[in-house]
Amino acid sequence: MMKVDVSRPFGKRECPSCATSVPANHNRCPICGYAFPALTDRQQGLKIGAALLMLALLFALLWWL
Repeated sequence: MMKVDVSRPFGKRECPSCATSVPANHNRCPICGYAFPALTDRQQGLKIGAALLMLALLFALLWWL
């Protein structure tokens, strides 16, 4: 089983409204209140599909070598 280190800090992202550094796991800027958009179901599906395609290409490349 994979262990999760809960004390490890998340990465940061920049608020496009006020340029404040916001933890990546927060969906709203604590300074200006900007709401970061969530991925739609279609975007999430495209993200997973692209990852699977990259994995298939990697396997094909490794098999070819």
